[in-house]
Amino acid sequence: MTRARQPSDLDVAGRLGWVDAPSPIEALPALAERLGLAWVGAKRDDRLPVLQGGTKPRKLDFALAEPRLADAARWASAGAIGSGSLVALTAAAAKLGRRLDAHVFWTGLSTGVVDNLAFTASGPTELRYYGSRAALALRRPTVLLGDTCRGAAVIPPGATSPTGMLGLVRAGLELADQVRAGELPEPDRLYVALGSGGTAVGLAVGLALAGLRTQVVGVGVVERTLSPLRRLRALREGLLAKLDALGIARPESPIRLAVDRRFAGAGYAVPTRASLDACADLEAEGLSLEPIYTGKAMAALIAAARAGGASRVLFWQTQRARALPHDARWRDRLPPALAHRLALAEDPARLARRRLILGLGAVAAAVGAGVRFTGYPALAGFRGTVLATWEAHVFRAAAEAILPPATDAGAFDAIAGRVDRYLVGMPPSVQREIHAMLAIVEHGTPIGGRLARFTRLTPADRARLLDGLAARGGLLAQVYSGMRDLTYLAYYQQPATWIALGYEGPRVALDYDPRGPDRSLHPAYEDLRAPRGALPRGIVR
Repeated sequence: MTRARQPSDLDVAGRLGWVDAPSPIEALPALAERLGLAWVGAKRDDRLPVLQGGTKPRKLDFALAEPRLADAARWASAGAIGSGSLVALTAAAAKLGRRLDAHVFWTGLSTGVVDNLAFTASGPTELRYYGSRAALALRRPTVLLGDTCRGAAVIPPGATSPTGMLGLVRAGLELADQVRAGELPEPDRLYVALGSGGTAVGLAVGLALAGLRTQVVGVGVVERTLSPLRRLRALREGLLAKLDALGIARPESPIRLAVDRRFAGAGYAVPTRASLDACADLEAEGLSLEPIYTGKAMAALIAAARAGGASRVLFWQTQRARALPHDARWRDRLPPALAHRLALAEDPARLARRRLILGLGAVAAAVGAGVRFTGYPALAGFRGTVLATWEAHVFRAAAEAILPPATDAGAFDAIAGRVDRYLVGMPPSVQREIHAMLAIVEHGTPIGGRLARFTRLTPADRARLLDGLAARGGLLAQVYSGMRDLTYLAYYQQPATWIALGYEGPRVALDYDPRGPDRSLHPAYEDLRAPRGALPRGIVR
């Protein structure tokens, strides 16, 4: 008879030993009765005693034992301003005597976000702020794609890596032990929030390795583009390859993972009515949820239970439980742009006044712009479909202010054309917003105390003006973010810049001839090619 897999079997990979005792199972009989289920319970990772609790310590238990991270004095990782992953990493850095570069992007405020940010800012961290997720990806791609960022060892967002996911495989084996011990019946389904995907994939592999028939339902809490099925398949294959390397036989039972995206709402960090209702419902059960991750997962569980199809259901409580300590002066450690935006978000009246001022300023700028759209010479190589010549000059000038000073001038010249090509497929409403954004940048310079057009300022003055827009927060900061993101987008489309991203180039060579002998080597590429003569949406011959 084959010996049942034990959680300790995974220890061959090496770990810090932070998660030794299983997190408890708590039955929720009142909820089961309301939903008409035979049994409902919660796996209470919020009661894990290390790194402020939650499921993240399971990943870090393995990930931080890797030599690359164990030997590093400084780590870098990315997340939202209220990231639970950054909370766990901050606690780990304090425990192990490390420093953490926390690259954070803005999200709306909701339950727990400010508390998480306060804890992260109070720890052995240096916060680096970006106005949006896209801005972070464009300005600091190495913190998402590389092994090092500015000399610090990179930990992927959510600590989702093959090594980190071993912690969730171990958690699946832990759950199987609890089933065999009679602490709970074998669940038909297990519901867990799905963000980066590592938790759901790791649990599904762990349960299959243990021989359980439980289906893991990963409830999407982020936009579909951030956790597509191909990413989940890649995570699964990477994890299975890791097991192979450790000499652990792959699961004989099927890996049962389903994804339910109906409860993500507007996307990451945006609560839904269903998630808020689920948080309120479970509060009566003594289970504290938040509306961003666990509330959405519970909303999916409740909806599925009412639709039928399962009788024994387990909810995996992934969030931390305890209130987080923080330094009384934590706000002083925030980057100025983040501190300003946070202050605006916490004061709705101030934000409303700022938007009114911005609206009046934009109107004034538009009126003044009516007599200032002349005097722009042709820009070499630019033939715009969406952008006018003067707008191309604004992007050219912004590139000189935003991109590194040593950037080749030819790269600056190509920016506007590449942005124009990107905007061709955008809806008219988005194109109108881009036109308005460019008008504010070019002709709204009095906002920054300057009378000359943006394109007539020195590169240093342009940079100061753009930084000033970012520091003002609100819609002006969004204007800055839009200019910066589009400029970086166009810049990194150019092959000469790929080395900075660590990108080795497309799988299909740039000189690939679809009619030549190499055609048979790239059948997938052939499926993606547009028919001969096809034009992008919005282009008319």
